Amino acid sequence: MAKLKQQIKITALYCRLSRDDEYSGDSVSIQTQKTLLGQFAKERGFTNCEYFVDDGYSGTNYNRPDFQRMLNLVEDGQVGIVIVKDLSRLGRDYLQTGYYTEVVFPERNVRFIAINDNVDSAIGDNEFAPFKNIINEWYARDSSRKVRSALRAKARNGEYTGSYPPFGYCKDPMDRHHLIPSEYAPVVKRMFQMALEGQTTYAIARKLEKEQIPTPRALLLEAYGKYETPERAKYPSKWDKNTVRGILRNPTYLGKLVCQKTQKKSFKDKHVVARPEEEWITVEGTHEALVDQATFDTVQQRIQVKQPAPAENPENKLRGLMFCSGCNTRMAFSAASGRQTCGRYCCSKHRRYGGKECSSHYITVKQINAVLLEDIQRHASLAAEDKEKYIAYLMQLSEKEWIGEKAAYTKEAEQCQRRISELDILLKRLYEDNVFGRISDERFASLSADYEAESRKLKDRYNEIQSLLANYARQSRDAKEFAALVEQYTNITELTEELLHMLIDTIT
Repeated sequence: MAKLKQQIKITALYCRLSRDDEYSGDSVSIQTQKTLLGQFAKERGFTNCEYFVDDGYSGTNYNRPDFQRMLNLVEDGQVGIVIVKDLSRLGRDYLQTGYYTEVVFPERNVRFIAINDNVDSAIGDNEFAPFKNIINEWYARDSSRKVRSALRAKARNGEYTGSYPPFGYCKDPMDRHHLIPSEYAPVVKRMFQMALEGQTTYAIARKLEKEQIPTPRALLLEAYGKYETPERAKYPSKWDKNTVRGILRNPTYLGKLVCQKTQKKSFKDKHVVARPEEEWITVEGTHEALVDQATFDTVQQRIQVKQPAPAENPENKLRGLMFCSGCNTRMAFSAASGRQTCGRYCCSKHRRYGGKECSSHYITVKQINAVLLEDIQRHASLAAEDKEKYIAYLMQLSEKEWIGEKAAYTKEAEQCQRRISELDILLKRLYEDNVFGRISDERFASLSADYEAESRKLKDRYNEIQSLLANYARQSRDAKEFAALVEQYTNITELTEELLHMLIDTIT
């Protein structure tokens, strides 16, 4: 009776192929594995054979569909034998693979056979199997390192290495590492224009939804079968404000690639973590831009501010631009009500804390609009009269604003670099002292941890200072662009929300 029960159990013929294995030729193809396993089972009289196939899955990933299906049958006692071409087909993590072959299968009386590695649990333990598993893991580790290195090299060459193109682009049929505008490129351009005109990300999302424009994930589902959920399939044009915000913040639409911003923890741990900004790769001019730099920068300013719907406060055209000179917090807007004939801006901190912080002061919409209109007209006239002289004037103003800070930041950056170099020398000497026994392992661990922490902190601060200095330098370089922009508004008589956010960074 026991023998009959064993015969009716499933003989599981398991095949796996990863994308890396495809480069090894036909010797590891799915069809080759199926032929080998089927012939082996037939020659030895194994019956009730069933194939389990995972095509395109890494050996370090054990959440493969057919592998999990096979394990469920093993747990239910329906599998008598598991046969694979070799141990690497089962997996390339030696701990996980060993767990299945030495714990799971034996506990459930499942015979395990790896043909090419001469492993058969019915005959006895193969002393070399654990070493073979370690070698398979080394292969996976080495492959992961080579793939990551190749992707960074491609990224530095300006090749698009993402799995899927951003919304508004598609991969060039002639070169899959190059992006070209798709049929949804005009939608992206219109999204930036709507944001420039003062519409919130929520309002843009509702507009796109009303027009039945498919979301990025709906397009991925249609093209690649990704993100297949009932909600996505049922509501393909259900836009979210965070999706809109993500598109508006993506520098890819400037015609450049900013990549390698994240990485997986290791070839075993697939969790994605952020890379330090200094490790990002940026390549300019890799594909056609959908938005210009001035528009992109203005939109970034706008979406940084939490914006209520414009319809609620149509007078509040300066949303996010007004700052209190006393405490440097944003000015709060109050709509006209009661005896107030128009809206006004007051210190938000003063109002929030019941008058205990900052001071009581305000300016009306009418007053600030008059000041701004006059100032814009003055700048426009200066630019129209003598553009070169006006550019020199702007650059001089910019230089005066940050020349003191620049000197302080430059000095601090030099101090950071000097201390980082000192710490490198200290760490080397500390290592030598530990090697030659001059300090204990415990003392070495404590001191090196302190030095490493200080070094990381200094490097972060140095990168922060470099970003600040780069921003200051950009302000000077943007003088020509601003002069050409403001020159167009010499005869302006009315202020629009789009114009204000295009020309103005902050109002104090």
